[in-house]
Amino acid sequence: MGNAGQSGHLYKINEIFYSLQGEAFWQGTPAVFLRFSDCNLRCPFCDTEFLSGNIMSVAEILENIAQYPARRVIFTGGEPLMNDTFPIASALKSAGYILHVETNGMFEPGHTLFDWVSVSPKNKRLKIIHCDEAKILLGRGEAAELFGLSANHYFISPKNPTHSEKIGSAGSVLTDAETLQYCIEYVKQHPQWRLSVQLHKYLGIR
Repeated sequence: MGNAGQSGHLYKINEIFYSLQGEAFWQGTPAVFLRFSDCNLRCPFCDTEFLSGNIMSVAEILENIAQYPARRVIFTGGEPLMNDTFPIASALKSAGYILHVETNGMFEPGHTLFDWVSVSPKNKRLKIIHCDEAKILLGRGEAAELFGLSANHYFISPKNPTHSEKIGSAGSVLTDAETLQYCIEYVKQHPQWRLSVQLHKYLGIR
């Protein structure tokens, strides 16, 4: 699938796994998660290990993804758009997959192959100014800041604790009750937003 140059493209992949989307609009939907290594921000509240990884070709990634029955693939990280995603996205689209990307919005995709774009903006240096869904991580006392981003759907999620975390059944970090309650009240006062908790952590799945 794709041309020889695309087939020869290599990516550093942290992990590929099959689960349910735990957040926002597609919560509960089966999907294959393609996690790219590294991120340009490395936020202290990030709950994901994304630094390690293996170098994989387009063909190897496709072979790995093909073992799962879902036809929806979520590009995540880290920051997936630090990479040239066209070769792998093109190959997956040719194979009939629906493609999502989860990004901080600081890099442009460089193509229009993604069916769903989810942006979690962290600062004003956005290259993506409109997306399908905006996801804001909110801590106690904070206000949602979009930095000029517009979206079709808006979600608030409680910010992850950084230390002395509460641990879920799968070893995942759960938010504390006060932060969750703050986010609930924030959404009630700002009804253009919807609350999104990380359902996979509460279910004890990846």
